[in-house]
Formats: sequence, structure tokens, C-alpha cells
Amino acid sequence: MKKLLKNTLDIIFTLLGAALLLLAALAVALNLTLRPYVMRVLSEYLASEVKTAFIYITPAGRIVCVAPSASSEQGEFLSAANAVIKVDVSGIRAGKIFFSDIIFNNPDIRIARGKEGFNIGPMIESVTAPGTGEEKDGYKFAVGRLAFTAGRASFHDKDSGRFFRFDNASLVIDLSGEGTAITLISGFGAHPFTVHARYLKGWKIAAKNSDLPASDVLRIFGVRGDIGGYFGSDIVYEGNFAGRNSLKGNLFLRDVFYSGVGGSGQIYFDGSRFFTEIKGAGNRLSASGSLEDAVLTVDNLFVEHPSFSAEAAGRLTLKDFRMRGQFTGLKIDEQIFRGSLSGRIECDGDWSELKLLNARVMLTEGAGAFSKLSMLYNILQTMDVFKYLTGRFPSYEAHFPVKSVSGEIVKKGPVIHAKDVMIENDHSRTSVYGDVDLDKNTIDIVVGFQAQKFINDVISKIPLVGYVLLGEKKSLLPVFVKVKGPLSSPRTSAMPAKTITGPLTGIVERVFKIPFRVFSESKKDD
Repeated sequence: MKKLLKNTLDIIFTLLGAALLLLAALAVALNLTLRPYVMRVLSEYLASEVKTAFIYITPAGRIVCVAPSASSEQGEFLSAANAVIKVDVSGIRAGKIFFSDIIFNNPDIRIARGKEGFNIGPMIESVTAPGTGEEKDGYKFAVGRLAFTAGRASFHDKDSGRFFRFDNASLVIDLSGEGTAITLISGFGAHPFTVHARYLKGWKIAAKNSDLPASDVLRIFGVRGDIGGYFGSDIVYEGNFAGRNSLKGNLFLRDVFYSGVGGSGQIYFDGSRFFTEIKGAGNRLSASGSLEDAVLTVDNLFVEHPSFSAEAAGRLTLKDFRMRGQFTGLKIDEQIFRGSLSGRIECDGDWSELKLLNARVMLTEGAGAFSKLSMLYNILQTMDVFKYLTGRFPSYEAHFPVKSVSGEIVKKGPVIHAKDVMIENDHSRTSVYGDVDLDKNTIDIVVGFQAQKFINDVISKIPLVGYVLLGEKKSLLPVFVKVKGPLSSPRTSAMPAKTITGPLTGIVERVFKIPFRVFSESKKDD
């Protein structure tokens, strides 16, 4: 009996050993024969070089690729714990192999963009417009569904250095029907994000979501800072991201704020047209325009804020901009100047070189005060013009008040040109004319100062003297000073009447409203 049991066990162990050897032989055969075919199919549909450590077949007839990875010329962009493949070989005698499912479990997808573009671009092209399959080694391959489930997707822009990431993302690409259907399910915190897309001679993409944290959404675009609130979407896009595109639907904003500014509202798209209105505590933004071929045309933009109101129109692209508008009550609270300004503005330039933008500002109203830190205050002190303001007039010991501001300021590249700028208060009028070069950090301006209402009751009663000294405005004739040199320490020097020529003669007549003949004759003894 014992001998029979021993023989039986020997036979069982022998059979088990033979089975293991057979399985090992089959595994080796699979990796020698089937593995090249599987890798070729994956490489073809991912438009990249795919590798795997090992493959085996489950009892259910599925092929499992252990630790697969995909790479392009820019480097590896996909790795996964495994890839499970369902294969239909019923047509193998006819030379047809159908991979009904290729599923990458827990993948890590890394998309990099540089000067050469997205390295995943060829993959998108291959899966959105797959062919019927090419015969290789006598076999024709086809794929039904390509999926990346419960993984991570990260994007790195090498040019800007921006990086963002989707966690727990699933992407399913269905090739079994007409065209290509794509579903993306990801998450922003505890909120799911879903996008459905179909490609058939063009894209049709639908995104309907709610309560997506604004901070997570804007982080995708590299925006950081104090961000709060929620986004929602009900948008349908049709097109090829080039040429004619159609975008229709709404982007909803609920209590969205950035650096303390924001509100609730919506942005409505209809084809190339858009309309938006966002309201918050003391804030309001409304705009309308169109977006075609990456060019944003703003027909009307209105902004209302506790610090200012502005209205503008213009054209913006990803590269440059050109805007024209007007602003009222622009509040400024800086150490140099505190007050408010109103006027019109035109500007144009490139986003990449904002320092060189061109602008033209026409100041129509303004009020406030220059502090002792301002260059204008120091220039007036150097001119010693405050000696005129005695008696019942203020000494301006702490600040230089401003009752009104007018004039034109033009910026071309790094040079700012002040033209016909007039700063007035109850007791004086100050003109500014000249250039400031931001590139060279130099200044070359002429400042004119005219004391007003100075002992008018006495001097105006003397006919000849009153006319020469006071002119039509019943005020003292202006004093001019040249300011030139480095911005940090410019040189100031008084300008005799004989040096007042060219554009400065226009300032005397146009800004100070004094006939230049009267001004020059009164200064002959300078």
C-alpha cells in the first residue's frame, strides 16, 4: 500500500513538473512568438515605441503585459503597472486578429511640450483616424477600445516651465464604432470632471460639469495665488482646432475670485461670438466680441470697480494686442502720488515684451497730491519757487496738492513723452514737457511753474506792470527749469527766456495762455 501511494505521488509530481515545464515552455514560446505581434500593435496605435517586461495569458484568455512603457523621440511618456488585452482570434485563419480591448491599468502619462510640439501628437492622430490595419507577416490587426484607467496624467511645458497634473484620471478611446469616441473622467478634489468627444472628419466635444474648484482649474494654466470659488460648464465644441471652429454653450462662475477681485456670472459662447457678465461686491465686468483664428476681438469691455471705471474695445491675440478706451476715477494710492485720474487711452504691443508697449494717454481730469518723495516736488523745491507762496498762501511743506490734471502722455517703446501736461491747484500751475527713457534710465524734461493769485489786488491795479507781470490770466509769468540726467540724480538748471524756443513757445501760449511776445519782452533782461 505504501509503495502504491509512493508511486502515485511520484506520478503526480512528475505530471506537475511536466505541466510546469510545459507552462514555462509555453510562456517562452508566447514571449518569442506572440510578444512581437502585441508590441507591434501597441506601437502602431500609440504611434511610439512600446516595450514590456513579460507577457502571459490568463485562464480567461486575456494577454497581460507586465510593466509596459511607451516612448517617443522626446523620451518616455507612458508607463503602467500592466496592460490587459482581450484578443479575438476567430479570424486568424483569414489572417485577421482583433484586439477588442487594450487597457492600461494605473498608468502614468507624461505629456511634454517644447519647441517641437506635443510628443503625444502622433498618438492622437493615430487613434482618431485609424486605418483598417495593414497586413504584416500575413496578419491584419484591428483594435476596438483603447483605455487608460485610474491613473495619473501630467503636463510639462518646457518653454514656460509650467506643470500641472490630473490625479485618478481615466481615458477611454473607442474605435469600434463610426469614427473615434473619447471619454475623459478625472477629478478636481472630490468633484468629477467629464468630457466626451467624438472624432469623425472633425471633433465634437461636450463638457458638462459643475462645482469645479477654480483654484484647481486655473492651476492647469499656471495661475497661482489667492483663488477661490467654483466653475461650471455646459459647452459643445465642433471643429479641428484650425480653420473654422464652433463653440457654443456657457461657462458658469460662482463666487470666483482672484486676489480678492471677482464675482458670479457666466460667459456665453455662440459660434465665434461671446458675451459675458460677472458681478461681485462693488465689481462688475461685461464684455462682448468674437474669437476667430486665435484672434480675440473685443467690441465692448466695461469694468466697474471701487477704484475705477473703464470702457474699452480692441483686438487681442495670443501674441499681441491693440486696445482703445477711456477710464474715470482711477484711484492711485502710491507713496509718490495719491489721488484719482480720468481720461482716454490707446495701447498696443506684444505680450512677451510689455515693457516695450506703445501707449497714448489723454488726461482730462485729476485731483490729489504729490508727496515729498516725488521728483516734481523736489524739482520745485530746487527752483525755490515756494518763496512766492507766502503770507496767507500754503507753504506745501508736506505735499504738493493737485486740483486738476490735463495733457497727453505718449509711450513709444521704452521712451515716455509728456506733452502739454498741466498740473494745477489754487495757487500755482505747473507744466511738464519732455522724455523719460526707461531703457537708459534717463530724464530730459522742462518744468514750467507759474504762481497764481499772488498779490493780485496790488499789482493788478498798476496798468503797465500788471499787464507785463500778470498777462491775461492775472498771474505771474512762468519760470522754466531744465531737468536732465540719470533718473536717480538728474541735474536742474534755470532756463532764460532766450532759450525758450521751439515746442516750448507753444507751451507758453497754448498751456499758460500767455502771448509769447509778452513773455519774451518781459524777460529781455535775463
